[in-house]
Amino acid sequence: MKSNDFKEVCNYLDSTLVFGIKPGLERMKKFLELANHPEKNTDFIHIVGTNGKTSTTKMTASILKYHGLKSGYYISPHIHSYTERIALGGDEISEKEFSAIFYEIFPFIEKVNSAGINGSMTQFEILTCMMFYACGKNNLDVMVMEAGMGGRWDATNVADAKVAGLTGVSLEHTRILGKTIALIASEKSEVIKENCLVALNSTGSTVNRILLKKALQTGSRLYVYKKDFDIRVISESIEGAKVSLKGIYKCYDNIYIPLAGDYQIKNLLLSVVLSELYLGRLSLGAEQEKINEAVKKTNIKGRFQVISKEPFFIADASHNPEGIKNFVKNIKKFFPDKKKIIIFSVLKDKDYQKMLEDIIKIADILIVSSSLTERSLSAEEIKKDALYIADALKTKKEKHPEKIIAVDNIENSVKYALNLAKKDVIISLTGSITNLEFVKTV
Repeated sequence: MKSNDFKEVCNYLDSTLVFGIKPGLERMKKFLELANHPEKNTDFIHIVGTNGKTSTTKMTASILKYHGLKSGYYISPHIHSYTERIALGGDEISEKEFSAIFYEIFPFIEKVNSAGINGSMTQFEILTCMMFYACGKNNLDVMVMEAGMGGRWDATNVADAKVAGLTGVSLEHTRILGKTIALIASEKSEVIKENCLVALNSTGSTVNRILLKKALQTGSRLYVYKKDFDIRVISESIEGAKVSLKGIYKCYDNIYIPLAGDYQIKNLLLSVVLSELYLGRLSLGAEQEKINEAVKKTNIKGRFQVISKEPFFIADASHNPEGIKNFVKNIKKFFPDKKKIIIFSVLKDKDYQKMLEDIIKIADILIVSSSLTERSLSAEEIKKDALYIADALKTKKEKHPEKIIAVDNIENSVKYALNLAKKDVIISLTGSITNLEFVKTV
C-alpha cells in the first residue's frame, strides 16, 4: 500500500472482514507494544451492554467536551463511512486523517500479521488500533469508547478505563458470550479494572450481583440505577423529552433530550452519571447548562429517528429481541391510531423469529427485505417465518398483518412503502443497522 488514498484504505478494511471475530487480546497487545503505546496518555471511559452503547458513548463524549475537555468517541458499526466510528475533539475524523493514521500504523499491522498470533488482525482490531493511535496523535484528554462485543476479549479492553458503564444485558451473541444472562454479564464485567468507577443502568439482580462481585475484587466502586441515580420524566413526545435527573453528586432539572423513547432517556441518565464520575476524578463538577447544550447538539442516527413527517418515516437500528421490544413499545406509545407499514430486514445470526413475533403484532402491512450483505437473511426466508407466525395469530383471532410482502432490497422496499402510504400512515424501517445505509432513498 503506497498512497494516502481513502478508498484504498476502505477496500483493505473491507477485505479484513473475512477474518471474522477472534476473541483474544494478544494481537492488540502486540500492536500497542510495536507502536510504543500511543494510548498511554489518554484516559478512557468504557461502555458495554447489549443495547444503547452508541447513544450513551456519543452523549458522554459531548457532555465532557462542553465541560472543556478534549474528548473523543469510538463507536461501531458505521452506517455510511468508516469515519463515523472515530470522533476527535467533537468532530468525526476526516477522510484525510483517517487515511494518514492507517498508513502510519500499517507497518505495525503487517508485523502483527506475520507474528503468528492466531492469524491476521481482524477489521475491528485494526479500527480499534487506529482509534488508540489517534488518541496519542491528537493529545486527547479522554476517549469514550463502546465495546464491539462482550468485554473480556473485546479489542477495546486493552485500555485501562478509569470509568465504566453498563447499559444493560440481554441474550445476544450467545455462541461467543454464553447462553445465559449470568455468563454474558460476567464477560462484560471484565472491563472493570483496578479502582474503576462503574455505573450500572440495570435493575436485574443477577447482573447487579455479578458486577458487584467484580467491583469488590478490583477495589472499584459500583453505582446502580434506581439506588444511586434515577430519572423523572416531565414531558415526552416523538420530538424528545424533558426530564429531571438525580445524579451521583447532584440533581439536574429540565434537561431536554431531542430523542424519542424510554431507552434514550435511560441512556442520557447513564451518560450524565459517567460524566459526573469522570469529572469527579479531576475534582470537577458537572453543570446543568453545559449538559443541556451538549445533549441538544448530539447527533445520533437511526435510533427511532424521524426521517420524514409527510409521510411519517422512522428509521430504527434495533437488531435484537430487546431492541425490537423497545421499538414496538415506542410505536404503540407515539402512534396508537395510525396504520403501520413496517419494513423488516435482519442478519442471519440474530434471533429474528423472536423479533418477528413482536413486529407482526403491530404491523398492518409487513414488508420483509434484505440489505444484500453476506450476513443478511433473504427476504423469502423471512417471509416464510412471518407467514407461519401470522397464521398462528389468525387462528387465535389475534391481530396480524393484512399483507406480508417480500421485496428484494431495502431501497425498493422503501419505494414500495411510500407508494402505499396515505394519510394517517407511518412507515418504519427496522431490524438491523445495515438497513440504514439505504434511508437516503426517502
